[in-house]
Parts: sequence; structure tokens; C-alpha cells
Amino acid sequence: MIRIILFLLIIFSNIFSDIIDISDLDSANITNNIYFINDKDKIYSYEDINSKVDLEQLKIMHIGAAKGPLWTKLKLVNNSNNIENITLYNPLSGINKIDVYVIKENNLLNTFYLGDLRNQEKRESLSTYSNINLTLNPNDEITIISKIENFYVYNIGWNILKTSEYFKMDSNKIFFAGLLGGIVLLFCIYNIINFILYKNKSYLIICFIALSLGLYQYGFHGIIYFLDININLELITAITWNAPAFGGIFLLLFVYYFFEQKIKYKKASYTTIFFIICYIVLILLTIYAQFFNEDYFKYTQFIAIVILVTTLYLFLFGLYALLKKETGAVYYFIGEGTLFIVIFFHTLGLFNVIPYENILKFSIPFAYMLDLLSLVIALYIKNKKEQEVLRKSQLMLMEQSRFNSMGQAIGHVSHQWKTPLTSVGTSLTLLEAIYNHDSKRLIETFEKHLPLMKKSINLMKKSIDEFSTFYQTKFEKEDFLLLETISNIIEILRSKIILKKVTINYEIEENFKLYSYEHIISNIFLVLINNSLEAFKTEDNNYIKICVKNTNQKLVIVYEDNAGGIKIKPIESIFEYFVSSKQNSKSSGIGLAVVKLLINEKLNGVISVKNIGEGALFKITI
Repeated sequence: MIRIILFLLIIFSNIFSDIIDISDLDSANITNNIYFINDKDKIYSYEDINSKVDLEQLKIMHIGAAKGPLWTKLKLVNNSNNIENITLYNPLSGINKIDVYVIKENNLLNTFYLGDLRNQEKRESLSTYSNINLTLNPNDEITIISKIENFYVYNIGWNILKTSEYFKMDSNKIFFAGLLGGIVLLFCIYNIINFILYKNKSYLIICFIALSLGLYQYGFHGIIYFLDININLELITAITWNAPAFGGIFLLLFVYYFFEQKIKYKKASYTTIFFIICYIVLILLTIYAQFFNEDYFKYTQFIAIVILVTTLYLFLFGLYALLKKETGAVYYFIGEGTLFIVIFFHTLGLFNVIPYENILKFSIPFAYMLDLLSLVIALYIKNKKEQEVLRKSQLMLMEQSRFNSMGQAIGHVSHQWKTPLTSVGTSLTLLEAIYNHDSKRLIETFEKHLPLMKKSINLMKKSIDEFSTFYQTKFEKEDFLLLETISNIIEILRSKIILKKVTINYEIEENFKLYSYEHIISNIFLVLINNSLEAFKTEDNNYIKICVKNTNQKLVIVYEDNAGGIKIKPIESIFEYFVSSKQNSKSSGIGLAVVKLLINEKLNGVISVKNIGEGALFKITI
């Protein structure tokens, strides 16, 4: 019975006493035993606070928006027979300055200068929180007085743990911070690679979202300060305050580009731009408040409001995009919906509408990661669909190019048929006239014109054979003589080559065989040579030079002309679809684009171009 009574007395004394017994921290109500004062009109010293008896009892540690400095007073006692090692820490990482005075029997025992605007070397033990380590002997009683100064947001309470438990907790926090940092880094690498591959700026925006939100978490939870990597202390504070605003800007840029708001949703694009401008103004205001006039920090509460309204807008737009059946909208909606819900409760906690528990602080990183994952999945799905559409478009363009090349070949064949057809027609007309008017000379004239007619018909047959060779599309690789393939193209274009007075120079071994797709090689040379012929003026010194070398299991084709060069800038854009240097309106602008596509996709090669002298030089490596 005596033991029960003593136990109840201890419990009763812990509840109603203004002294915390550190030997029984589990049953101690730390918050109700902290007293504070916030009187901005009077300057206090720690002696004043120690002797003051009308301090207000602290009901909640996180008091949110306030203007300091604020003073607190806390008494500790060790009622056990053991030496107790404890750690006091302020649960809000990143507070600017905390002056801690340890008093025993009305004498100043020790002074600690904490806070993220104090150099790390001044800390007794470097941690993610502002903390002090104390050793209390049996029956020791001490008073902790603290002066806390911060930019607008305050948590003026202290948490108390056994020193061993505190550093275990802090180590776990650092471990999870490292895990978060690793995930963010992998996210960035993944999205940078995708940006290089697909040239889609949304991947780069996701990278900046991850960096912004990662930096905010590292600043807000004291990780950047703990790492002690020689970053200016003012800069650490600036990063913590402004990173959320930058994250908001990049989240808005993502929705702007991902859903193509400027084209598809013009009114929504104006809203997005408006919020981006709001964030820029808030960033400038925060920087001004930090470095020039702290009074302006009272306006920074709008950062939390703008972030909340922005995430609500993104959530609602995600719902609208989902109803419009936009590609990837379902994942975007899930990510932004989760982010909005978590930020909504986090904001309520910041403004003390609900208790600001640790679960609110640590739920933010998980919401960010889920949102980032949702954005990546949405972008992957949309990109996959676009790649499929692009693949089909490329196939259609390749077919169009094939038919376009066939049309050119038919045109050249028909042009080459004109002379032999005219010759045959002339001979037949002459024979008919002699038959009707001078039949005695028919046999003599027939014998004379028969070889000419045979020659003309053979020329026509040869042209048709060359066209048939070009027209054949074999879908398997095969061995063929490269010089013979190029010669067939030259013969198809023979009349135009003669007309433009062009000399073709070869640097190709006569028996050089190539194992590849002959119809693709034919198509490439047809486009290159025909483009040169279109650009040539009728002069005596026109030439085309084709050099082929086989080095290190790579085929290098160098095609050169002196047709005046390519006037388009940048010159590489000649390989883009519907870009043409030809002056006539009949040019489709897809020839060289398809050539590049065929070389890249079918021949596993590359093509480049540059102007040299009076012409252009194409280099193809297969």
C-alpha cells in the first residue's frame, strides 16, 4: 500500500510540479513545464527571466507565426540515485539563433550558442537539431533559460531524450535523409538521360522539381547545416525559405508543357503563368526580408498560402485533364492529389489550426516522392505513345519517300525514252513514206535503219531494267557490288547529268562488295545525286565525287559536289522534315530527312554535312 501511495505521489507531483524529473521522462509533461515570455517592447537578460515569476505557461511548442525574440524557462531535476546524461533539442531544425543559459543554484553554469546562423564549430555536438548535452548527478536541479530568434516561424519548446537515444534518433534521421538524397539523385540522372534521348524538356523540369524539393527537405530538417560543407549560413537559410517556391514554379512549368496548355488550354495557361509570377514576387520578397528588412517576413506567410492554392489548382487541373482523357492524366491526378492533401494538413499545422506533429513534417518528403514518381510514370506513358505515333509517321514518310524516289526515277526514265522513241518514230515514218511512194528503196532503207531502231529499243530496255532494279525492295541484307548499284542510279539520271554537264568521279574499288540493304543504298544515292543536279548551274566544271573506304569494320562514304553549298543555317537543319534548300515549290523537304532516318534506323549509321569550298560534303559512316 505504501508503495502504491508513493507511486501515486510521484505521478501527482510530476503532473502539477513545474520541475521535470529527468529520471522518469516517460511520465513527464514537458510542454506544460516550459514557461515563456514574448515582450518585444522590453530588453531582457537571462537574470531577468530567471527571477521573473509571471511567465506564461507554454501550451503548445509550435506557436507558428510570431516576432521574437522569445524567452523560455525550464527546470530539471534528477530524483534518481544515478547519473543521468540527457539531451535537450529544439524540434524545429533551422532556427536562426538560440542562446541557452544553464543555471544551478542561481549561478550561471554554462552558456550555449545554437542555431543555423551560428558556425558549426561553436556547437558542442553537431546535429540536425539545435541541442545541448547535460549531465545531472543525483538530486541535481538546474534551470534552462533560452532566448530564441528566428524569421517569423517559431517552435519555442524543448524535447528531452537520453543522450544515447537522441543520437540514435538523429542517426536514423540522417540515414533516411541519405536515402532520400540517393533517390533524388537517381531521379535526376534518369530524367537527364531521358532528356538527352528524347529532347523533351518535361524530363528536365522533373529533375529541377526533385532538386528544389530535395533542397527544401534538407534545409528544413537541418541536413545541409549538419553536413558542414562550407556553405554560407545565410545561404542555407535562403535555400530553406525559397526552395519550396522554386519547386512550385517547376511544378507549374511541368503542367504547362506536359499538357500543352498554351495550345490546348489557353485559359489554364494564363492561370499557370499568374502563379509563376506570384512565386517570383515571393522569392524576391523573401530575399529582401532576409538580407535587408526582417519586418517583411510577416508577408512570407503568403508562401504557404500560394503553395496550398497552387497544389489545389494542379489537383483540379489534373481532374479536368482526367475527364478530358489526356494521356498520363490518371497518374498526374494521383500524384497532385496526394501532394495537395498532405500540404493542406501541413499548412493547417503551420498556422496552428491543428497540432503540428512530427508526422506532418515527415509526411511531406513521402508526398513529394510519390508525386515525382507519378510525374515520371505519366511522362513515360505519354512519351511511349508519342514514340509510337512518331514510329508510324516515320514509316509513312519512308513509304512516301520511296514513292517520291520512284516518281523521280520514272520521270528520268521517261525523259531518257524521249530520244530513242523519237528515233524509232522517225525511222518508222520514213519507212512508211518509202513503202507508199518508192517501194523499190524499201529494203535498202530498212536495212539501213534497222540497226538504229534496235539500238534505240535496247536503250529503252536498259532504262527499264535499271528502273526495275531500283524498284525492287528486298527486305533482307545481301551482298552486292556498290559501284554497280551507284552506276544504275547514274544511268537513271544520265540525261539530267548530261544536261547539267556534270562529271562523276569515283574512288571505289570495282569489286568492292557491301553486305546491306541495296534498295536503301540506292535510295540514299538517288536523293544525294538528284539534289546536287537540282542545285547545279549549267557550267563546264560541275563535278560530283564519291569516295568509299572500309576501315575498322566501318564503311565510310564521302559524297562531295561543287553545286554552291547549303545556305540554310544551322546547316544540320537540312536533315529536318519539310526543310529544303531548293527554290522551287515542288520540293517536298523530306528527302534528306528520310536519308538520315534510313541511315540511323536501318543501317545503324550516322550522316553529317558541312560546306567546303564551292559545295557541300556529306559523310556517311555505317
